[in-house]
Amino acid sequence: MDEVLRDIRSCDALQQPEWTDLPQVDRVGEALAGRPALVQAADLRVLRGSLARVAAGEAMVIQAGDCAEDPGECTPQDISRKAALLDVLAGALRMEAHKPVIRVGRIAGQLAKPRSSPTETVGGVEIPTYRGHMVNGIEPDPEARRPDPLRILTGYMAADDIMEYLGWRRRAAGQDPIGPLVWTSHEALLLAYELPMLRTDERGRLFLGSTHWPWIGERTRQLDGAHVALLAQVDNPVACKVGPSMEPAELLALCERLDPDREPGRLTLIARMGVGRVAERLPLLVEAVRAAGHPVIWLTDPMHGNTVAAPDGNKTRHVETVSREVVLFQQAVRAAGGVCGGLHLETTPNDVTECVSCEADLDHVGDKYTTFCDPRLNPRQAVSVVSAWSA
Repeated sequence: MDEVLRDIRSCDALQQPEWTDLPQVDRVGEALAGRPALVQAADLRVLRGSLARVAAGEAMVIQAGDCAEDPGECTPQDISRKAALLDVLAGALRMEAHKPVIRVGRIAGQLAKPRSSPTETVGGVEIPTYRGHMVNGIEPDPEARRPDPLRILTGYMAADDIMEYLGWRRRAAGQDPIGPLVWTSHEALLLAYELPMLRTDERGRLFLGSTHWPWIGERTRQLDGAHVALLAQVDNPVACKVGPSMEPAELLALCERLDPDREPGRLTLIARMGVGRVAERLPLLVEAVRAAGHPVIWLTDPMHGNTVAAPDGNKTRHVETVSREVVLFQQAVRAAGGVCGGLHLETTPNDVTECVSCEADLDHVGDKYTTFCDPRLNPRQAVSVVSAWSA
C-alpha cells in the first residue's frame, strides 16, 4: 500500500484545503488508519453484483441526499427520515421503470465540497470559502472558516454513527438489517480523509473503507490527477461526474483508467449537462463509450447544470427544468445505445423552499433555506422529478 500512496500523492490534487497545521493533518491520518473501516469488502462485492444488474438493464438506481451533510443531523431519527425518503423515491422510480431499485444515499461522508473560489467576501472581509463540515465551519467568520484537521475525525465519527443507524453494523455482525439496504456514497474529494481510509481485503485487494460507492466530481476528474489515481486503485464500484465540457477522447481515457477490464458494475457515469446541453453533448459521449466496450451505467444528475439565482440572491433550481433534463437524458442515452440506470439527486426529507415548483415560488426561496451549499429538492419535489422517468 505504501507504494500506491506514494504514487497517488505524487499526482496533482485539486480542490484541497490550505491546511496550516500539516503535522496535525499527519496525526489525524495516523488516527484514521487505525480506526475500523466504515464498509466491509464483502459488501462491496455485493454492491458491484447489484450494479452489474443495472448495467444489464435489469435494475435501477436512486442516489439521493444532502448536497453537504450536517454532522448534527446524524441521530437515529434523522437517518430514519433520510432512509424513508429514499424508500419513497425508490418506490416512485419502480412504478415508472417496472424494475427493482437500488437505494443509495449521499450519506455517511458527504462532508467535503469543491468550490469555484477558495475565498469569498462577507461584510467587506475576505474569508476562506466553506468547504464542508469535514474542513471548516459554515459560520461566516475567519476563525470558523479556518481549515481544521480535527474536523476530519469528527466527520468520521458522525459517519460511523450513521452506518450503525442504517443497519450496517448488524449486517457486519451477521444479523439481517431491518428494512431495505441503503448503500452509502460520497464524493471522494478530501484526500486527507480518503487516503488514510484505504484498506486491504482478505484477497490482498485495496478498497476504500470510507464509503461503499465513491465518485469523482466534475472539478477533480483530471486524468493525471490524484482523485482518478485513487479510484483507479480500489475495488469499490466507482463513479465519475460528466459535464458538457467533456470530450469523447477524454472520457474514453478516463474509462480506461477506471474500468480497464470492462467489468459490468464497476463504473458509473453521472451526466450533469444542463437542460440546454444534454441533447447536444451527451449522445457523442454515450456512443464513444459504448463503441469502446465499456459496460457503464449512465445516471442523470439533472440538478447541477440547472442552478440559477433567485431574486433574493440565493441559488435555486426550477423543478420543471430539472424534470425536463431527466426526459432529455433518457432520450439521448437510449438513442445512442447506452443504459439509463437512474437518477442522482440532491434532496432532503425536510419541507424546504430551496427549489421552486413555479414562478411564484421564486419570491419565497429564502423562507426555508437551510442547505449548507446547493439547493435541494423537498420530498414532494423529489417525487415529481423521479416521476418524470419513463419506462
